[in-house]
Amino acid sequence: MNASDEQIIEQQSIKRPLAWLIWGLAVSYVVYKFQTQSSYAVLNADIAESLSLTLLQVGELGAVYAITYAVMTIPAGGLLDRYGARMILSAGVAIVAAGALIFGLADSAAVIITGQALMGIGGAFGYPGLAYLTRYWFDIRHFGLVFGVAQTVAATANTLGQAAVGYLILVMAWQDIMLLEALAGFLLMIAFLMLVREPGDSTGEPVNSGAHPPFWAGLWRDLKVLSVRPLFWQVTLISGLTFGLMLGVGIIWGIKLLIFKGFEPTSASNINATIWFGFGAGALLVHVLSDYVRSFKLTCVIFLVCDLIALLLFILLSDISTGVAYMLFLSIGFFAGVSPMCYTMTTRFCEKARAGTAFGLLTCVSFVIGALLMPAPARLIEDFNVPVDMAAMIFPAALVLALILAVIKQETYHMVPAGQEARNL
Repeated sequence: MNASDEQIIEQQSIKRPLAWLIWGLAVSYVVYKFQTQSSYAVLNADIAESLSLTLLQVGELGAVYAITYAVMTIPAGGLLDRYGARMILSAGVAIVAAGALIFGLADSAAVIITGQALMGIGGAFGYPGLAYLTRYWFDIRHFGLVFGVAQTVAATANTLGQAAVGYLILVMAWQDIMLLEALAGFLLMIAFLMLVREPGDSTGEPVNSGAHPPFWAGLWRDLKVLSVRPLFWQVTLISGLTFGLMLGVGIIWGIKLLIFKGFEPTSASNINATIWFGFGAGALLVHVLSDYVRSFKLTCVIFLVCDLIALLLFILLSDISTGVAYMLFLSIGFFAGVSPMCYTMTTRFCEKARAGTAFGLLTCVSFVIGALLMPAPARLIEDFNVPVDMAAMIFPAALVLALILAVIKQETYHMVPAGQEARNL
């Protein structure tokens, strides 16, 4: 190992304070994009009332965010690989804030679409940015744990934030809540401009600086490399199906199903918020379990089976108490923690130089699936007169497909990316 290698490992040390500072800012980005995204779960009833929207329109407006997010995540990852974190993530936060500002000033569905689209475009940099900075600032051995802690922090903050929005809407207009979120975003942008950088660089220039093919040519090259790997697609679809469930239940249908089962809207909002806390806790503990059993595959299967059971109990039980509802939502979110572990699995077989593109493509698929799942129950309800609880069975069906993929997937726990020395993974 030469001096340069030693310096890189030292910079990736889990004890390095600067690494944790930049990690904290990356987590803040994810928290912020989650907050603007999940606020719609609480506010959509008031928005629908003030703008006279149908149930299908509410679902479609929610899907606008997911679609624009999904479309943007692939170039977002490539932009991170090419231009580095400070420039790209600062711009991303600013776009989210601008979208929240437009949303807060909206007086029609068309304006909300514009705001949702901008928040989706800017939000697309959050997950790939967090994974990118974690990959560069921490050793691969620590990636799963650090990324899991990030998910826990982000989801806990999102749970508290969603509950706060549920109480704020009782005393404030939904427009004012979105304007407050816009202000928070512009302040976060300033912090990114001042502090974010890659290891060993004080200017914010990307680690992969140097001679490059044109951006789109390089992005297409990396996508072609990833697209011919069946293992990458298996991992990506598992992530997409489980996170698509989180978007569908956590953003729209969780609250609607709770109200259908007789819960008051405020209580339903509070119960629904716990799904994100469970998701954060699961994102951490799924890595603890996988390290204990030294198997991503076995851990995936266990978590997906448990998630399927919890989801079916929630949908099929006609009479549930408040305590049981909290436990079921916590469990649904917890066992969906398989989704962030897919990022960790990707680091075991994907080269660091195209990590941003891989994380972006993985995130893209997750939100494409989410965009398809979110309005699907509404179409079944409005077009075929299917009851709400039966229409929601589309979510367990998605988990069944993810479980099949997990069973046939190759074990990746002991893999090491090409060109990287194994260090007791």
